[in-house]
Amino acid sequence: MKIQVLLINPSISSKTQNPAVTEVIRCSFPMSLGHIAGYLEANGYPVRIHDEQLAPLGPEEIRRQLNGLRQADTRIVVGLTTLTVTSGRVYELARMFKEIDPDVATMTGGIHASVLPQEGLDTGVIDFVVRGEGELTTVELLQALSQEGELAEIDVSGIAGISYRKGSAPVHNPARELISDLSTLPPFAYHLFEKNRQHYSGFSSIQSSRGCPHACIFCSQRSLTGKRYRTVSQERVLGDIDLLVNKYGATTIRFLDDNIAASKKHIMPLLSAIVARKYHTRVSFEAPMRGDNLDEELLDKLKAANFSLVTFGLETGSEQLMKVINKGETVAQVVRAIRMTAAKGITVGTTLIFGLPTETRQDRWRTIRLVFSLPLDSARFNILTPYPDTPLYKDLMERGEKVTVLPGWINFSVQYMWENDDLPYVPPGTDKYELILTTMFANLAFYLRPQGLRKLFTKSVAGGNVVHLPKRWYMSKYLLSMLRVLFYLLQRFLRVGGKMILRKLVGSGDQRSATKA
Repeated sequence: MKIQVLLINPSISSKTQNPAVTEVIRCSFPMSLGHIAGYLEANGYPVRIHDEQLAPLGPEEIRRQLNGLRQADTRIVVGLTTLTVTSGRVYELARMFKEIDPDVATMTGGIHASVLPQEGLDTGVIDFVVRGEGELTTVELLQALSQEGELAEIDVSGIAGISYRKGSAPVHNPARELISDLSTLPPFAYHLFEKNRQHYSGFSSIQSSRGCPHACIFCSQRSLTGKRYRTVSQERVLGDIDLLVNKYGATTIRFLDDNIAASKKHIMPLLSAIVARKYHTRVSFEAPMRGDNLDEELLDKLKAANFSLVTFGLETGSEQLMKVINKGETVAQVVRAIRMTAAKGITVGTTLIFGLPTETRQDRWRTIRLVFSLPLDSARFNILTPYPDTPLYKDLMERGEKVTVLPGWINFSVQYMWENDDLPYVPPGTDKYELILTTMFANLAFYLRPQGLRKLFTKSVAGGNVVHLPKRWYMSKYLLSMLRVLFYLLQRFLRVGGKMILRKLVGSGDQRSATKA
């Protein structure tokens, strides 16, 4: 049988975000689908991609999509990439596809599907779960599905890295090894996103490596790409840069590696090659980086290669909490890297996490004071999310600490605090409303300081690579959007503050009643 593939990037539930805030949030580029699609096409399978960030899917649109794929002697395979916060929508979409056409084969992949394959199988609408890196596994699965016969009759027992049902029993085949040589993979399928590239501020993104040797307790990415650091060949990376610059007219290219500077043997020759081919004169580059990887030699190379933005994960201002989260670097190292980078004239951003285990009010305010003292152009303060299968999640479960999971995991989103109060995790001894209020205050106050306002009006701003404002945003449609965001955030700030005050008043009343009794 012929195979027709439709890959879908599901949307995040509207319950987790406010439209005013979403308007200035980056439309994230679904890199994982592009990697899978490129490998499928290279192996002869036609692929279509639908991104729900751009156009939600309903029954009528699903029928239209299926009619466009349906041919004689053809099996339609629908693949849905699955994040924790989108998992509920993934199962909803799979159910709609099955109701409209029961013969459609559904498969899920991505981080959430990889760590909780049973969850998908238990819905009854997911036929296959692709665990881990999906390129090789998906092609082998499609080869099996090209056989004639009912889905339930096809033998997939020899395919590593998949989960499925045999009758009513779930089957989890052995895990697949990580892809050793990433250069054997075909180029990224930018052409499948080309018609919508103006909607993606991250369209011009590349990966030069996968994996990170560190073991931060909150990181879920290693469930997919592992701890072993693997690189793409220099020529392949330069080919991607050349394509983005010469075909798509990119002016900024963002590296989305798990840890781009984990190996000097990888990054130093790559930076030299960028300069040798004069890409640095035509395009600027951005990348997240660890502070402990940065030294003067690397910084000089980054500057020479025209890296215009480097983002560091400072996470906290407490050295003790850095040890708790097993970051593998110190606050002092990250602070030093931030100061060094700013001194070179490179725009510097950082990301922070509040609500860490054992964290106190004093720790949060120490972090705020530190961040406000640093030469940073952007900062994003988040509340900790204990993603499933992370060391953090496992530890909390073992210790019996409360983790709140709403249906569809909808509260497992960094945006959730801006709209709702049911946080997944709050450290013992911390008031959740105070945690939300402090995090909101830190985000707002950073940009409402005189130096923050000055940077808003003079530089492009990428708050933790999430919020994006171009230069002279105040002369465009962004002005109205920002005013709406500011009004909404102030409303939310006051609402949460009111809840915290009410809780304290009620608590004081309860204590007085108990004393009288």
